[in-house]
Amino acid sequence: MPAPNENETRKKFNILKKYYDETWDENEHTLHIGIFEKDSDQLSDAYRNSTNLLIQGTNQLAPINDKSIVLDVCCGVGRTIIKICEQYNCHGVGIDLSDEQIKDARAYLEKLNSERSGAGLPKVQVKFVRGSASDLDKYFKKDAYFTHIISQDGILLVEDKISLFKNISRLLAPRGVLAISDWTFEITPEQLSEHERNLLAKLVNWRNGFSNSKYQEIITSVGLKLVRTAERNDDMAKTYEKLVEKIIPYENQDKVYSDLKDRYLNVVSAVKDKKMGWTFFFAEKPPRPIALLAGTKEKSISRYLAGALHKMGWEVWLYSRSAKRVDRLFWHERKCDLSKERDISKLFDNFSNLNLVMMLAESEAHGFLEELDENKIKNFIDSKLTGSALLLKSILKKSLKEKIKVVWCGGKLTKKPKDLMLYSMINSGLAAFVGELNDHYKDRLEAYYLPTPIISPSTIGDDYIQKVRLDLQSVAIHPKFILDNVIKIIEDNIEPGLIEVKEKTI
Repeated sequence: MPAPNENETRKKFNILKKYYDETWDENEHTLHIGIFEKDSDQLSDAYRNSTNLLIQGTNQLAPINDKSIVLDVCCGVGRTIIKICEQYNCHGVGIDLSDEQIKDARAYLEKLNSERSGAGLPKVQVKFVRGSASDLDKYFKKDAYFTHIISQDGILLVEDKISLFKNISRLLAPRGVLAISDWTFEITPEQLSEHERNLLAKLVNWRNGFSNSKYQEIITSVGLKLVRTAERNDDMAKTYEKLVEKIIPYENQDKVYSDLKDRYLNVVSAVKDKKMGWTFFFAEKPPRPIALLAGTKEKSISRYLAGALHKMGWEVWLYSRSAKRVDRLFWHERKCDLSKERDISKLFDNFSNLNLVMMLAESEAHGFLEELDENKIKNFIDSKLTGSALLLKSILKKSLKEKIKVVWCGGKLTKKPKDLMLYSMINSGLAAFVGELNDHYKDRLEAYYLPTPIISPSTIGDDYIQKVRLDLQSVAIHPKFILDNVIKIIEDNIEPGLIEVKEKTI
């Protein structure tokens, strides 16, 4: 249920709709501010210009097409979302607090689709929801569902704007666009005179609003990238001046008309006194960073790291020789043998960008050298050295948009116990490889070697402890040790190369 204040707003706009329809836009029942491109523009032209600017600004960031799903917050009578879905053959949803506005939107859509069906045209795919923009999570559960979210001059009346913008960020798909026009306030209701409060606030139940700078702050605080803004205060004042002219013939019929006329006059005055204004905001949701990690077993270090990165907003890809295909929201698992270039190429076809690669692939290779069989040695070298070289080859062949961070986890570069002698060769080779990569490809990537203690819980670490060195159980380190260092790498708090660690390693 909406908050009590929103229920009051709902009631007021249900009542006011009749008056707005007669004196704001008698044909389309539009209820947003207009833009006057020419002196001869009428209000109907200005409303259309405003919608066109919103759509054009949206398309400049991410063009709407037939695959798009667009949400219109505070959609009113839904003409804008209907126009978009009709023009681009996409799907749309409109949500508004007012029962009467949604009733109008549904009736208009039904009539339009009836006419289109009669003409042999497909139906316009729009759904309307009567609900509160403060509680979008009640109506839309699926994350990253909408490609575009728009709103025209209604957010000022939303009670819980923080909740709204958090949900907008959640609902927008990566590279999705937010396009808003709304009132901005450099004052609070308490700073208005009593007469102004009655007309500017109480009449429509306005209780709080954002200044231009606050609007920009909240958009960026929820993880969106503000691309541009456009103040159109003069258009706001001119819209309300023309609305005053339109309402004069009605003002003696009903006190509501005269109150609205006085409200419009006060809006013009407040805009000219710089107490309030009207601004367009265009923002985009940055793409999720992508991490590629080796290892899919239940207790693997990779799965632990992937879970943490996923919660931090990353898209994660796990791979192994035995993996089964998994595709959940921003979580993927694939079968891949790093010793086979064709497998790597197929894996890389899944993404156009990559931000982090964790080289954790490992097969069991502990034991005295003279006792290790040929396949065990080959698999170990393939997973660590051959796989590293082929994977980096694929990375360097691919045109990535940003520098990529590649992290190898291995033992410390010291003498090893006899049963781990093969690790000494592998670790020294990888450390040297990391240094060469940073020397020769520093414009393309950053390579790191993280000396890693015995990790528990982990597939390889626990196996080694149980089979060979039970005494290491007491000194084993939780995989959070790796995560903490990975976060430092992501945040550029560690220089590329060999990372110094205090923990005991073998």
